Amino acid sequence: MKRPGLVDAILTASFALLALSVQPVLAVTILTEAERITASGSAIDTQGPATSGSLFSEVLDPDGLDISFTGSAYARAAANVNGTGAVTADGVFASGGGADNIMTGLSTLTSEFTNNTGGIAPFEYSFFLPGPRLTIADFAGLSASDPSTINVFFDFRVSMDFGSGFLPQVVSQGLLTGGIIEFVLDTAGTDPLGSAFFVDSASPNNIFGYQFDDFSGSVSGILADGEAVAVQSQLFVQVSAPGFEAGGAASIGDPLNLGAGAFTGSFGVVPVPAAVWLFGSGLIGLIAVARRKSPAT
Repeated sequence: MKRPGLVDAILTASFALLALSVQPVLAVTILTEAERITASGSAIDTQGPATSGSLFSEVLDPDGLDISFTGSAYARAAANVNGTGAVTADGVFASGGGADNIMTGLSTLTSEFTNNTGGIAPFEYSFFLPGPRLTIADFAGLSASDPSTINVFFDFRVSMDFGSGFLPQVVSQGLLTGGIIEFVLDTAGTDPLGSAFFVDSASPNNIFGYQFDDFSGSVSGILADGEAVAVQSQLFVQVSAPGFEAGGAASIGDPLNLGAGAFTGSFGVVPVPAAVWLFGSGLIGLIAVARRKSPAT
């Protein structure tokens, strides 16, 4: 004789196990850094790590340049504990002479999680990267073969550490080198992004660059009870410019407005029924990466 009441009770208990909320131990650190290296000297603004609030770094060029097509040189980086960050660097330098003039912005967000659920716990870190942008402004007629050429670069990566050091899971890079006579775009990494060429409407013969695609995806894995993982997202941009009438810009999001179009990353842990713990014990440490790239709008 069937006992539907007992079956219903078993099913209800099973679904209750699935619905258990997981409360992992969470710690978030953030670091922002802006740096300038020019013929007139160097400066660095480093903030963090911190566990609360927002961090903002900025380094201005000490010469207070007033160049009509880009303005003064600067580097900015911003991040907050909500998993949001942005960086930008803009460089126009009057020193000339092929000096190494470099502006950089770096934003690092690290989330550390410990599984204290009493069983295995699959986790997922989802992210959205607004399309990076590289721009060259060349009024001096430089080329990719010129030793004083312009160089703009971005690097985005997501890395994971189970206790033996961070290993990159997702990497996207873009390097634009040259000027109006000749330029080269190189993309690299495990996930190179597509891009679209553009020219500046106000100065189409001198200012140009590439707008890269938005990028959304996730990294995931499985934690044993008591095991910890750290997920680190880094945004980095760099501009190297030779001198007067030659400059560039590199950016990921807007450091002045993290609420609009900045990088976002969030972590989630999925509870597992106790019966699945035995079945899944051999899967500990498995890492998966899911990616989705969308054209820039």
